Amino acid sequence: MLDYYRFKEVHDLFTKGKCDEAKKVLGMLQEKYIEVHDENEMLRTQLQEFEDILYLAKNLEYDGHSYWLKTGTIKQGPFCQSCFDRDGLLIRLGESGDQWKCLSCGAVYQRDDAAAINTGRETPERRESGAKVIQLYK
Repeated sequence: MLDYYRFKEVHDLFTKGKCDEAKKVLGMLQEKYIEVHDENEMLRTQLQEFEDILYLAKNLEYDGHSYWLKTGTIKQGPFCQSCFDRDGLLIRLGESGDQWKCLSCGAVYQRDDAAAINTGRETPERRESGAKVIQLYK
């Protein structure tokens, strides 16, 4: 934390004409402020990530075949089970006739029983990172 009493010390040094000493103390205070500011930004980022994880934990539902995200009274989805379980990505499934298909990993889900059929076309170059990866397990 910043030593706030040091600001009074800087003022007193300036009023006594000891400008070089005052500048030195002020420089140290500025360095400390930058450290505290950087730490604060890092902690804010971590807090936001934890809030995102908590939000998903509370609002993400798995119906046995795919994931759905509740936002208020609206249920969004479906999202690919394979992509979320593997990478933590919420990739929306696209409609293809009576099936849902993941455009990232190629998994196909029947809309009737939603049984997954993985087509084996899972290649890194096909995956698009349009979502934030939230690592749930370490």
